[in-house]
Amino acid sequence: MAILGTRIRSLLTFGLAILYLSNLLIKSDFITDIIIFLMVIVIGLSFPSVTGSSKIIGYASFAVSIVILLGYHAPLNIWIQALQENLYLVVMFALVPLLKIPIQHGGYFDALQMVFRRYVNSNNRFYLMTSIISAFVGVLVNMAVVPLVNEISKASDIYSNKKLLSSAISRGFTSCIIWSPTMAATVLIMQFTGADWLLFFPYGIFCGVIVGLAGYIMTLYEYRGSTLVRPGVESHINEDKINFSKVMELSIFGIILITSIAVVSFVLGVQTINIVSFASLIFPIIWMAVIRRLPTLYKEFKDDYFNHSLLNLNNEIILFVGAGLFATSITYSHLGNYVPQILTLLVGHNVLLLTVAIILSTLLLSAVGVHPIITIVIIGETVKAAAYGVSPIYMALVLASSWAMGISISPAAANIIAVAGLAGQSPIQVGLRWNGAYVLISSILLILIFTIFRLVGLL
Repeated sequence: MAILGTRIRSLLTFGLAILYLSNLLIKSDFITDIIIFLMVIVIGLSFPSVTGSSKIIGYASFAVSIVILLGYHAPLNIWIQALQENLYLVVMFALVPLLKIPIQHGGYFDALQMVFRRYVNSNNRFYLMTSIISAFVGVLVNMAVVPLVNEISKASDIYSNKKLLSSAISRGFTSCIIWSPTMAATVLIMQFTGADWLLFFPYGIFCGVIVGLAGYIMTLYEYRGSTLVRPGVESHINEDKINFSKVMELSIFGIILITSIAVVSFVLGVQTINIVSFASLIFPIIWMAVIRRLPTLYKEFKDDYFNHSLLNLNNEIILFVGAGLFATSITYSHLGNYVPQILTLLVGHNVLLLTVAIILSTLLLSAVGVHPIITIVIIGETVKAAAYGVSPIYMALVLASSWAMGISISPAAANIIAVAGLAGQSPIQVGLRWNGAYVLISSILLILIFTIFRLVGLL
């Protein structure tokens, strides 16, 4: 019976995603009603399965939002709007795991492991390679990057250095959160600020590179003077043959995916998030057809995707639907009006002080266990760029960077919890203690960059 219930939940979640994408083209009120009905059922089925910090945050978001909406006598259409607020994120979460299939079953793992075996023979190289792969793969598979990169990095003896491994994975993942269109944070922030992702992208990826370099330079300093881990074994390693064509193939498909999303969004004038969802559904089919592994795609779609990927979306569904409810409730009740008033009292109309206040408040709350989604939703929904004379892109960069830095230290962040599990350490140890200095230095660099861009008229 339990298995039947989980299968039904998977089918309903996938059906919800397909109906949503179909209705973007059909625009049927009847289908919209069906989507809302399915949404309510999926939320109800997901609630009992939520775990960890997402359970606390999600439950609290729903409870507070319901109390506010009831207290302010919100009509039915506001409740429906609140439920639909982050529906597009639920759809994206449901479909993006399909991109994991060609990555896992396209023959790329062995090639990447051989690269590790031959070239990753020092702490600095291990950090650099692991963080780069985490950033690149993270764009394609989101949170699944943690176990995937963990498996690849086992090819190196340096894998036993859990602090180095944890720092590389978490920081690499952080660097793509700032700009990637497949990340919920980026999509949510684009909605709040009204920024166009295509215009945001160059600044976002530049900031991602900066924080990536900051992490690498800090590693160079921390492990200065380190020697090869496996002296005397290199001659054996060099006999291993690396399939560079597979490494290149993976890179090409990844670049094509991101480029296609940007080009299609620009040409058709469609929101980037919707293109990401369509691409997640279609691109794996094209990818696996090109490399002649369509039967594997069908098998993994039928088995792993339905039995694991969709079932593991409970936390994301409750977390982001709850965030949508919360955003709608504070907007409808006008309680959010107090946030810009408080900020004005603290920083006036000084943009630099506003930037510092947003990033600092996000980091402080993240450090004590408040997930950045709460802080960013409140600020993003209530503080408008125009009120401070800055562009939506500037505000989006500040919020995206705050989120990225926040989840690098928050013990409530899913990526830190996942990495902590691999390292056998507490989330506080992996987040705040191992990444604290990195987050502080990166935040200072980002604030400096934002200020320079603004003063020279680029933002």
